[in-house]
Amino acid sequence: MSKNIILALSFLIAGTALAQGAPVPPPSINQVRQEIKDVRQETKEQAGQIRVEAKTEVKNIRTTATSSGKTRESAREEVKQKIEDASDKIKNLRDERKAQVEQKLQEIKAKYQENRQARIAAHIEKMLHRLNAAAERLDELAKRIESRLIKLETNKVNVTEAKNLLAAAKTKIQTAKDAITKIKPASDTALSATDVKTAFENVRQITEEAKDALKAAHAALVDVINSLKPGAHKIKPTATSTPTTTSSSN
Repeated sequence: MSKNIILALSFLIAGTALAQGAPVPPPSINQVRQEIKDVRQETKEQAGQIRVEAKTEVKNIRTTATSSGKTRESAREEVKQKIEDASDKIKNLRDERKAQVEQKLQEIKAKYQENRQARIAAHIEKMLHRLNAAAERLDELAKRIESRLIKLETNKVNVTEAKNLLAAAKTKIQTAKDAITKIKPASDTALSATDVKTAFENVRQITEEAKDALKAAHAALVDVINSLKPGAHKIKPTATSTPTTTSSSN
């Protein structure tokens, strides 16, 4: 496993798209955006209509003030009231539309968050698959070494030290496996957190521990092989490579 895993995870937490490229917003988000645009345009048109109607009413009041027997003061108050009513209507309309737009914006935000979490979860699943595959290869190498030690012991070769080292290596392999199993629960908790970036600090730490555990297990198996006399084995320590098997695709 390489540092690319942690780096990629960091990019994801920061909101950066995966290696496949920035995802195209799904139609539902574009649709909500269009709805917001329509609401704003409708508000503008309705506010304009209210102004036109108010202007017409004011004009009629002034035109008919004398013939209807209204005093100048009465006409002035009526005009003032019409203007205030129109202003109130426009304000209420804007407040109502503002609430609608805010709701739509929250829908977009929630959708982006949902998509982002899905991308992170998919990446973590892929990473876990690679980490588990690396652990399985270490298991397989340990079995091959153990099989070889049995054959050497049958041939009267002293493999006591190698067997002890192998036992220690197996313990380290299990430690690595245990560390890997902690990643998924931690990531699930982080994905549901309010502050995802901060919550993933714990995931990063656990992932780093799993990486180090795999490296330690691999090194322990190499120690087993190196403990044998030259020519007593043909098992190659390069049969598995922790850094390359767990690196994140970029």
